[in-house]
Amino acid sequence: MSLEQRRLIADADAPGIGFQAAFGFYLGLVVGGLVAFVGLLADVTTATLLGTFPTVVTAVTLVGHVLAKRARGLPERIGRARRWRLACYLPAAGFAAAALAPRGTPLESTGRYLAVTIGFGLVLGLAAFGLEQLCRNRFVEAITADEPAVTWSYRPASAFANAGIWVVLLFFVVAGGGASVATGDAFGLFWIAFGVVVAAWTWVLGKGDANGKKYYGTRFSFDVDSEAQRGELHAHEREIRYDQGRSRKLVPWEKISGIELTDEELVLERRFRTIRCDQSAIDDPEAVLEAIETVRSGS
Repeated sequence: MSLEQRRLIADADAPGIGFQAAFGFYLGLVVGGLVAFVGLLADVTTATLLGTFPTVVTAVTLVGHVLAKRARGLPERIGRARRWRLACYLPAAGFAAAALAPRGTPLESTGRYLAVTIGFGLVLGLAAFGLEQLCRNRFVEAITADEPAVTWSYRPASAFANAGIWVVLLFFVVAGGGASVATGDAFGLFWIAFGVVVAAWTWVLGKGDANGKKYYGTRFSFDVDSEAQRGELHAHEREIRYDQGRSRKLVPWEKISGIELTDEELVLERRFRTIRCDQSAIDDPEAVLEAIETVRSGS
């Protein structure tokens, strides 16, 4: 972490109610899931588990809410480092591993066992995704507190530039899960549920407002000319900020190897995932290009 980033994070506002609630609820689900899993291994009755789980989740959520309120800069620190964002998924990965454990251990793969492990794996994965996105957005907003040199509307220049590849991957995940179920492997239900939940959650996160216009389902739209593909790019002193719906991302200038304005695209070249902006979505492409080059040369 650079000294400038440390200063910006230190000066960041105290975590808002949104992060406090999300962090507390996430901790509540983690602890509640562990209690349910231990109770399952101890052969506690389902009625007892259902009675204990809400109490544990509520109590830990309140404690986590208080801790998050006092942890100034916590969401920004989590959102800054990829390893900390990935750490949010460790509990979900643990439950997914537990669901597979009966294949190589004496544990019995009962319906109740699969319901607890697969269910909590999905729920915690979903909660981790929301927390990770919230933390990354907080970090991006803290780092880009300065006014951008130029802002322009963004629409990807190709149908798969936005998220088409993820649609294909999710299709294979769901199809693979269906094939597993067809062969009698109940764990295939996990992959089917995972694909459906991720698709639904991503579609919900895509809802938002760009340039005063509503758009929906931005992540999975193949209509390149539709308003659904729109977002905004902001050129700041040290990086480019990309806003789409509720998602915030940063691209440091050192990762931009070149800038080019063609007849149809404004191209920001990177080693991986070059940013190709449909020129028809930009009001004044030449002025935007000049402003980008000016701020980049001074970065």
